[in-house]
Amino acid sequence: MSRFLSLSLAAVLVAGGLTLYARWPAAVPEAAPLVTPAAPARQAPVEVALAASAAPSAQVPAAATLPSLAGTEVDGRLQVDAAGNLLLELAVRDYFDYFLSAVDRSGLDAVIAALLADAGRRLPEPALGQLIGLLGDYLDYKRASMALLQQPLDAHQQADPQAQLQVLQAAFERLDALRRAHFSAAAQEALFGAEQAYARYTLDNLALQQREDLSEAQRAQMAEQLRAQLPEAMRASEQRQQLALEQLQRSEQLWRDGADEQQVREFLAMTYDPDTVQRLLVEQRRERDWQQRYQAYRHELDGLQGRGLSAADGERLQRQLRERLFASEDRHRVETYDAIAAQQSEPAPKP
Repeated sequence: MSRFLSLSLAAVLVAGGLTLYARWPAAVPEAAPLVTPAAPARQAPVEVALAASAAPSAQVPAAATLPSLAGTEVDGRLQVDAAGNLLLELAVRDYFDYFLSAVDRSGLDAVIAALLADAGRRLPEPALGQLIGLLGDYLDYKRASMALLQQPLDAHQQADPQAQLQVLQAAFERLDALRRAHFSAAAQEALFGAEQAYARYTLDNLALQQREDLSEAQRAQMAEQLRAQLPEAMRASEQRQQLALEQLQRSEQLWRDGADEQQVREFLAMTYDPDTVQRLLVEQRRERDWQQRYQAYRHELDGLQGRGLSAADGERLQRQLRERLFASEDRHRVETYDAIAAQQSEPAPKP
């Protein structure tokens, strides 16, 4: 299994690299009512205001009319308290993200109109107005966080685990500051609390693994102490993820030991259902194919570098080799592997 960190901070902190965050409803505190005076009011974006004014109209499209959402059920949940105030919980963010996932195909204006039309059928006032204000904050936050979350790691950061950790820690702090700037404390905790807790746990774990002053027993004890600080539901999820990771590592070892696909399938079937087993086998097959292609690429590259080419010619031929052997979506990973290989091949500095 590859130990290289993703080059995208979004993938690391949000989408599934560093923050292996799924959904832990029990990990989020009891839903809090969104009371308007809790935070200074912000002006909603123009497109939100326009869509809000159009929400009661029968002309506003429903979610099902958005191409990428046709045939799907609305994700998330909108609830109110006894006074009609919007309850803040993670499900509200899920609701926003469900509609915003259609932006690329339908455009922001149509998506917001569909969201507000749907919300108008679910919420009374004042909850509907509170949702519109929160949506404005959420859109502003998404725009502000976009540049931060798409910053790539440079070659040094890719090759140096300590530099990677420093970048990730700095990005986590900036992301936390953005959330505090755009949301009330109650909204930040409800929408992002579980994710931030798991991200902090993961960063602390990465820092722990880099410590060289600890024995394996001490490191294991401190890792367990970190895990014990997680909310109970999240701790159970992390333990399941750890068990799943160990299972995958054992299945990969079977491949390396010469097992055939049927033997690996039987091993995975002791833990996973048939559909999951098939998906894992397909993913592992793709990964083995990629690794084989990368090794073939490195073999050809070594041949090129042994021809005494100038630096410019060597870079040009290496780029052509990448383009010939790898699809465009794979080349960033090739460049990462190459950067790490170059770093490892440099002679160690003299003391």
